[in-house]
Amino acid sequence: MMLAWIKAILSKNRLAKPGAIPPWAHGPYRTMASSTQRAPGSRELLAELRTTAYACATINAGVCASFVPRLYLRCGPNDPLPAKGMGKSVDARNLSVPMRSGTHIHEITEHPILELLRSVNDQMNGHDLLELTALSMEVLGNAYWWLEGDPPGSIWPLPAQRMRQAGGDDAGSWVLDSSGGPILLEGGRVIHFRVPFLEDIYGPGFGPMRAAFEPAALASRFHAYRRGLWENAAVPGVVLSTNQPLGEEEVARIESRWQQRFGKGGSGKLLVTDADFKVSTIQYSPADMAHLAEAGATREEIANAFGVPLAYLTSETNLANLQAAREQHMSLAILPRLRRRDDRLNECLVRRFDPTGRLFLASDHPVPEDRKMALRQQETDLRLGVLTINEVRQARGLPWVSWGDDPPWPRAGQ
Repeated sequence: MMLAWIKAILSKNRLAKPGAIPPWAHGPYRTMASSTQRAPGSRELLAELRTTAYACATINAGVCASFVPRLYLRCGPNDPLPAKGMGKSVDARNLSVPMRSGTHIHEITEHPILELLRSVNDQMNGHDLLELTALSMEVLGNAYWWLEGDPPGSIWPLPAQRMRQAGGDDAGSWVLDSSGGPILLEGGRVIHFRVPFLEDIYGPGFGPMRAAFEPAALASRFHAYRRGLWENAAVPGVVLSTNQPLGEEEVARIESRWQQRFGKGGSGKLLVTDADFKVSTIQYSPADMAHLAEAGATREEIANAFGVPLAYLTSETNLANLQAAREQHMSLAILPRLRRRDDRLNECLVRRFDPTGRLFLASDHPVPEDRKMALRQQETDLRLGVLTINEVRQARGLPWVSWGDDPPWPRAGQ
């Protein structure tokens, strides 16, 4: 009975097209915390991309784009090897994508995937594409690629703020809202990068900018308030008062003389007058200055949302703190972003060129400390006999030496 009931439910909710979202997965499901306030739209998120938020978003995007994914091949004892483009063996622990133990990895230096990622289209190069993709995910939580050709010969990034999922008979496809009207895009040619969002796990992503929207908007108000205080608050710095009646011409003459003497760097000059003037200086209240001091706390909230250490945003730091901040940034912010990007590329791009699953893209591991730990682990394995010298040489792409039995897999260069 239970099995028949499950089959009936699955038959009733069978997807019309591959890639379509199941009916029970549609959202968003609003929680009590978020139902009381409207979520910011794409235009609002882009409008607040300035000052600290802009610095944090561009830092993460630039660092992620600098780690260009490399192409690798999983090699077993009896697996065939490519005739050309075979590079040196690498240690899987030095890659951003985790590998199971016992897997031998060779880098591929020549392949259409690498050519595609180096020269993505006629308008931009590979670094432009990766940086734009990372920046879109930082701000909007989503990024989209359009693959042209089969296999793809070019990649075109799509504006995430104008993309939406198609419904009805076109479920699984995408709609691009252009100036000339909506354009239906085949879902199989669109790669959707997204940051996970709990309220709608199959819908649009949730970027760091959306998490930092309130502090970012508050920071914008701080800057507007400070600019008004110093430039256009209609509050004079000095007030001259007298009991003598003054005409408009006399007032204008005194103001002009005062400005000539003390304006633009003239502060501190001597003033001698025979008129009965009382000089009063205008100072801002402690409450006004306290509001400006809160801008530092707002900057910290924005940096925390993006995972950017405060040491990157201030000059009041030393080399030791900067190095510790870099390791923290690489391990907690950059590594998860690289892994999310590379996994998506392996799933949606590499499989178009290699359905066997032996080829995969991976970036260099961004955490320097992990490389040091891997070296110490290798030294321990050599000392305890877990690895042989020839196995280490094989992993580094060095030729085999007469040190023992022949290797169970092809030697480097063969």
